[in-house]
Amino acid sequence: MPTPNSQRYASAGRRQGIDQTILDHALTAFGRIRATDPRITPVLTLRHFSVLTGLPYLFLRRTIARRSGTGYRFVYLKKRIPGRSSMRMISIPPESLALAQRWLVDNVLRYTQVHTASFAFHPESSPVQAAEQHPNTKWLLKVDIEDFFHSVSEGTVSAIFARLGFQKLLAFEFGRLCTIAVDRGPSRNPKPRTEPIALYASDYEGFLPQGAPTSPMLANLAMMRTDTSLAQCAKRHGFRYSRYADDLAFSSDAERSIAQMRNLKVEVCRLLNQAGFTPNLRKTVIRGPGTRRIVLGMLVDGPSPRLSREYKDNIRLHLHYLTDPAFGPAKHALARKTAVSSLYHHVRGLIGWAKQVEPDYGHLALEEFKAVDWPLVQPRQIEEAWDE
Repeated sequence: MPTPNSQRYASAGRRQGIDQTILDHALTAFGRIRATDPRITPVLTLRHFSVLTGLPYLFLRRTIARRSGTGYRFVYLKKRIPGRSSMRMISIPPESLALAQRWLVDNVLRYTQVHTASFAFHPESSPVQAAEQHPNTKWLLKVDIEDFFHSVSEGTVSAIFARLGFQKLLAFEFGRLCTIAVDRGPSRNPKPRTEPIALYASDYEGFLPQGAPTSPMLANLAMMRTDTSLAQCAKRHGFRYSRYADDLAFSSDAERSIAQMRNLKVEVCRLLNQAGFTPNLRKTVIRGPGTRRIVLGMLVDGPSPRLSREYKDNIRLHLHYLTDPAFGPAKHALARKTAVSSLYHHVRGLIGWAKQVEPDYGHLALEEFKAVDWPLVQPRQIEEAWDE
């Protein structure tokens, strides 16, 4: 939606008899937000946000006050960790709250700038671009952040909106709308609360829910200063740095010692801990000559990212059974205990990723895939949807 014109806003306010001091404060807020990026839609108050989104003001107030329960639906997915039992909690916001969050994504967060080392969750970013930052890698340090979204508190989110130019109370309210609360137990401070709005007093600390549309970009923005520190650290040590969500990679195409790699690892973990993020030491690894150097599933030991041999073998195996007259899609799907349509999209997805990483190989695999006699009603329309 187009951002409102401040001059028209002021003229309309004068015609309605709005006090000039109030108008001046509003115009100052307009200018502060637009100084960040002129495409961001200015929002002055929570009631203004209610008008812009079409959501009831009282619904927004109750949600911010944490008075009506979370309303979130929780889905638990098993993490693929060999030998361990661990679950990932996906928090799906209720429809009305999701609408508010999507409005913030479409009208505010999409116009924000993240660190140049970040390659996830923003327009035109991709894991391939992240892997391309590490050509001819001889030594590689990979670090994973544990519970990435849950490490970002509502205070951090509020500070992000304040830095974007929104006034402090509204930034706090946006922070509450974008986070989910957890019980911290009894208040550590027995004295009466002194919040400017008593309704907002709470013994709960919010964090970013994995599953809300606002969480990815807010997590990126929460990492801005940490990305800067990590990039400076990498430069001091003569390394390259990239981050894709919670996956951090530091690489060098020069000869290094294991002692140098360990020193880098210690400093990186220290910087993350200082910023409030916890490195997952089980997934933090050092890879050197004689080992496979992989970033986001792609080999980076050459001039450009490559697919692993196992990945290509998987595609080759599928295409063999799909094109062999003795098997074909129906028998192959039956053997895998899945539907033909599910098999179609699974293999097509594998090839789609291959096209991004190794376009020539992916194109040849796609031509062979298209030659398969799929028992689908409208395979052409399905393929056109994939191409889009």
